[in-house]
Amino acid sequence: MPESIPPSSRPVYVPPPPPADSFQPLAFDRPVVNLVAVPLVGGLAILVTQSFLGFFLQGFHVWVHEFGHATVAWFTGKKALPLPIGWTNISPDKSFFVYVGILFLLGLLFAAGWQERKPWPVIFAAGLAVLQAGMTWLLPAEQARLWIVFGGCGGQFYLSALMVALFYFEFPEKFKWGACRYVFLFIGASSFYETYTFWRKVKYGMVPLPYGSMVNGEEDASGDLDTLSADFGWSDRQIIATYNHLGNVCLAALVIVYAIFALRLNRIPERIMEKFRSSRDDEAEA
Repeated sequence: MPESIPPSSRPVYVPPPPPADSFQPLAFDRPVVNLVAVPLVGGLAILVTQSFLGFFLQGFHVWVHEFGHATVAWFTGKKALPLPIGWTNISPDKSFFVYVGILFLLGLLFAAGWQERKPWPVIFAAGLAVLQAGMTWLLPAEQARLWIVFGGCGGQFYLSALMVALFYFEFPEKFKWGACRYVFLFIGASSFYETYTFWRKVKYGMVPLPYGSMVNGEEDASGDLDTLSADFGWSDRQIIATYNHLGNVCLAALVIVYAIFALRLNRIPERIMEKFRSSRDDEAEA
């Protein structure tokens, strides 16, 4: 009788990987997903924002505004706590703990991206580390305060645009970004649309400049725009032009990112990183 094959040595059927053009919503760099996900989810977010259901998204929009203040504060080495009630607590002094803490998190992102051979986390972590060092140690204190104040309304543009753009970028597995990115895409698209259309209305005189603050009302002289005007000498025209220009730049950046991934030009950094790692492996073996 033939000898029985041990279970551990029997061949195991491994299903073939799905074709690259198959529709897998949670997978990255799928042509169909790259083409339709952002327009569909973004369009849905805009429709919801324009409907009566948009009221339920206002809390997220306020939080994006406060994170705009907080992110600048963190990158200038200051403690900040963004609250979804229209207020962000920011310490007046720099904290070495904040600087080291953010740098440590960026280091973890860099290491995870490098280990999993995912170039975008490596690029993001390195770029943000350089930006953090410059803003913390080279930016004058008064200039840092200006950017923290500006970052509220500004963050509604660039953070919202970033939430949309990051849909395409693959992060380490621990982030569970495959599913979470749809939530960020929806909120980011809604916030960007509302902010962009609001400042266009301000530009054409349809609504007034939002002086004051959400907590203390229109008469609050410590509001973001009040501070830009009183402390830094910004005119109404300068405020309106600056935020509208920022909105146009962010919109153009989103169009460029969409085109890059739709045309699959994003694979160029991956090929460069893979070639670099292969050359290092060859040198190690030699």
